[in-house]
Amino acid sequence: MKTYDFMSSLKDEMMHFIRLKQLSGSDCYAQAKILRYFDRFLYSEGFEEKILTRSIFQSYFNTLGHLHPRTFSNRYGLLRQFSIWFNRIHRASCILEKRSTVNRSQSRPAYIFCLDEIKAILLNCHRFSSKEECIKNLYLALFSLLYSTGIRIGEALALNWEDYAPDEKLIHIRKGKFSKQRYLILSCSMAKCLDEYQTIYRSTLLKENDSPLFLNTRKNRLRLHNAHLALRKVLKMSKIDKGKNTGPRLHDFRHTFAVHRLLGWYKTEKDINSKLPFLATYMGHVNINCTCIYLQATSELLQAGCERFHAFFLSHNT
Repeated sequence: MKTYDFMSSLKDEMMHFIRLKQLSGSDCYAQAKILRYFDRFLYSEGFEEKILTRSIFQSYFNTLGHLHPRTFSNRYGLLRQFSIWFNRIHRASCILEKRSTVNRSQSRPAYIFCLDEIKAILLNCHRFSSKEECIKNLYLALFSLLYSTGIRIGEALALNWEDYAPDEKLIHIRKGKFSKQRYLILSCSMAKCLDEYQTIYRSTLLKENDSPLFLNTRKNRLRLHNAHLALRKVLKMSKIDKGKNTGPRLHDFRHTFAVHRLLGWYKTEKDINSKLPFLATYMGHVNINCTCIYLQATSELLQAGCERFHAFFLSHNT
């Protein structure tokens, strides 16, 4: 069982709470990270009590004014769960009230890469040094996989070598969002990229079936923070502006995949609506409503739509 470095007077209770989350199948790493922020605050304030009051919660929330509304909502939601659980142990402890959900329109807008930007990113992945990559071309393989499949970054980082079937050109997502499994068919170019990466991997380290697909420089499973820093560096090398609230982010590869896939269908398929369920299944969504969130109206999509309407109009008026 992994331990987390909680430091406050509530460190034992916090660890117990995270263990319960882990047993329930939740993403305990992300939740422990959120709880650790609160733990650090309590420790820095010299908090030594065993009762959480509304004032101590409010003092903490006052320090979070810089956060995006959805980020704040995520932290508040987990702390509310912790407050409910903690109240069962210490009845005098405060329970945070339920807040209204955050409107999705407040979410940070997705950044849709153009093809030239994708090419520049993949080209500059060759410029990472041996001190930055445990295995050469690691970030080339990772970013290629994110773009060509629309896989979630958490799903990509959780992959082991046993999840890649080179003969069938398949990736097995064993535990995606909501613990759902699915298989992803890879393009020939993506499979070739992984095969080349696998050859380098074998020449560098002993590769077992349960070995992580992507490793950090300490030869442990690559973490989100490492991937985020690598993206920031390659964006700078590619001269792609990294705005504070406008991206690009790792998750924007997923948005770009969906938009580019739809654009490809606009150019080759007659009935676009019949294709959306396939896209939803491939991306691991329950229904196409979830997928539609990713289908941003870019200038290329609007142009393709206009051309299709123009062709339809002409065919019915001649």
